[in-house]
Amino acid sequence: MTLILTAARRLAALGLCAAATLTVPFAALPANAASGAESIITITPADGGAYAFRLTCDPDGGVHPRPREACDALRGVDGWFGNLDVDPGPCPLIWDPVTVEVRGHWYGRPNPYQEQFPNRCVMERKLGPVV
Repeated sequence: MTLILTAARRLAALGLCAAATLTVPFAALPANAASGAESIITITPADGGAYAFRLTCDPDGGVHPRPREACDALRGVDGWFGNLDVDPGPCPLIWDPVTVEVRGHWYGRPNPYQEQFPNRCVMERKLGPVV
């Protein structure tokens, strides 16, 4: 009988050790650690008709037409929308303003952004696949 109890105790001890080993990596993460990034990108032309995209990175997705390309562009600037300059080049000198507003977070850090562009061409050259 003692042999059975000893074996049961050893198995119980092994089970507790395994459970502790599995929970340590999760316990090491801070409670507010954010996995990935999420942004709501709103584009408002001067004549109205605003529209928005939800972009998530890591995993890349959301309701965005090109999430992989947009996330890759943002990874290159550590999520700072203002630092994007995807395709610098000439655009027509037409005043047809477009406002871009972003709300969300980049791996736990808030990443708000708002800018008014003189026209859609300038917006697309600066922000590329993000818009």
